[in-house]
Amino acid sequence: MKLHETKFNEIKKLLKDKLGEEVIAYEEHGTQFIEIKNTKFWLTIDENEFTVGYGLNHTHFSEEYDNLFEGIIQAFDLLTNKVKTTNFIKGNTIFKTIIEIEYPNLQFVTIGEIGIIFFPYWKKTKIVNSISNPVIDKKEIENEVNKIIN
Repeated sequence: MKLHETKFNEIKKLLKDKLGEEVIAYEEHGTQFIEIKNTKFWLTIDENEFTVGYGLNHTHFSEEYDNLFEGIIQAFDLLTNKVKTTNFIKGNTIFKTIIEIEYPNLQFVTIGEIGIIFFPYWKKTKIVNSISNPVIDKKEIENEVNKIIN
């Protein structure tokens, strides 16, 4: 078993232990998925990559890219901090979305930006922000996360 698969399974076990029935885990076409009910958070692995997602935004991590542990940290940051979603809308079309993690020191770190090319550019832009609360308390999983990372 590759390292990213081992870490994915450790994360899945931790989330199931702490969140129980809120965790949805399944496999399709050789890709394993984890989702948490009533959130935009998700994780997947295939034979090569560990992917961390929030809504449509996602980032690929792997041993090959030498950033697997950054992905694991990002996954837990998304679960233990507030997440700010900013939608830029023209008419009824969301043409850009920015996802940011809000850390306790009120620092925002952008983890992704999604946009489309074709939209009604002539319409006025409306900006809508939403903030999602942490899924789990950082102190509740701190020891387990440190074991997964190290």
